[in-house]
Amino acid sequence: MEDLQSIYKNLFQLNPQPLWTLNTETLKFVDVNVAALQLYGYLREEFLQLTIQDITPPEDLPKLEEAIRNLKNTSNSIIVNRSRHLTKQKDLINVELKSSVYKSEGVVNEFVAVTDITEQIKTELAFEVAQMELIRREQRYKALVQGGSDLTAIIDMDGIYKFVSESCGPLLGLEPEHLLGKTAFDYIHPEDSERVAQTLSQLTEIKRVMIEPFRFRDGFGHWRWISTAATNLLDDPVISGIVTNSKDITDVINANNELRLSNERYKLVLKAADEAICDWDIINDHVDWGIGFQEIFGYDLNIYNNNLWSDNIHPDDKDWVLQEVKETLDDPSIHILYSEYRFLKANRKTTVIQYRGIFLRDEKGKAIRAVSAFRDITAQKQSLNKIQMQNKQLKEIAWTQSHKVRDSLTRIMGLVELLKDEEFLTDSQKQLIDYLRISAEELDLGVREIVKNAERS
Repeated sequence: MEDLQSIYKNLFQLNPQPLWTLNTETLKFVDVNVAALQLYGYLREEFLQLTIQDITPPEDLPKLEEAIRNLKNTSNSIIVNRSRHLTKQKDLINVELKSSVYKSEGVVNEFVAVTDITEQIKTELAFEVAQMELIRREQRYKALVQGGSDLTAIIDMDGIYKFVSESCGPLLGLEPEHLLGKTAFDYIHPEDSERVAQTLSQLTEIKRVMIEPFRFRDGFGHWRWISTAATNLLDDPVISGIVTNSKDITDVINANNELRLSNERYKLVLKAADEAICDWDIINDHVDWGIGFQEIFGYDLNIYNNNLWSDNIHPDDKDWVLQEVKETLDDPSIHILYSEYRFLKANRKTTVIQYRGIFLRDEKGKAIRAVSAFRDITAQKQSLNKIQMQNKQLKEIAWTQSHKVRDSLTRIMGLVELLKDEEFLTDSQKQLIDYLRISAEELDLGVREIVKNAERS
């Protein structure tokens, strides 16, 4: 009996298959062989201090508890399942467990053979990913073929259609049968046909050509812009023709025309607005100058200068202007900056500009871009200064003249007071003097109002 136990122990310990036994009540390991210790990285004494929970990832513990319950209730002699375990170094491995239950001294134990299937799982996952990618590519290929916007056709050197794809209907409103046997030049705009023919003639010397966009009449009589690539496969016995792949680019052409027109309008607006615009890429410290810097300030934009603005601020204003911009860049709460200062034109004449800058910031509040407008307000400033000077002169005149008038009025009103009580005056004369007094008081009141209004303006 002792020899049998020794043989069993040797078979258990020296087996190349990782093996261990587990107490199904305490879930502690009862025994473990060398191969299992090598797989999990523990010493024997360390491993036998562990429970099955210790080598199970926390997120898999509910699954482990269910597996233990099933083990106790099953009648199967051998149970196979897959699990995930942690090594001593906390590396995650995938294992396949083959287990059976036996009793020893009244205790139910589980005998488990462990197979490391980590690489197998990786291979299976990679295969699944490859399968999904293959399915995705097949679906994409079908979508491109069935719902593609390209028109594929085969023509001969004279442009006669020998084959036309089904996409011709949705693309041009023409059924393939309608084009077969007809020449493409019957549908190409007369102004474009010669150019297209010249490009196709190059296929006698080269294999493939790109035909610049041309107009093609669709089934509704409208002109569509078409871009075409043509490949010479006349020598291919299966094709025996020129394969053309065409795209409808009408919307692109129309959008480009609209954009060009919009840009031209924008340039006209900038010229009429008496404003210079600049776009400052703060991250790369690169500035794009608007045409206004040449139109308004006289600088040649063909000679690029990243410091065109900062180098030409009036020397007396430069320090505080640059400090103002720096403070704006450093303050995440500022998005718009208004300012006025003097600026030197290319002819070195001083002009007054009104500056308005919009600062764009990233999610952290850092300024990354600024779009600014510079308006020449020299004439307005001069007009304003002239008006202010005139107002000052008018105030001085009003003050001087009013005091002179009031001096005279004061004397008149004093004389009136002296005369009104004289006994030699008749009643009618006293009434006239009273009228004179009233008129003098009204005139004095009017002069006072003039002075008051002049001081307020």
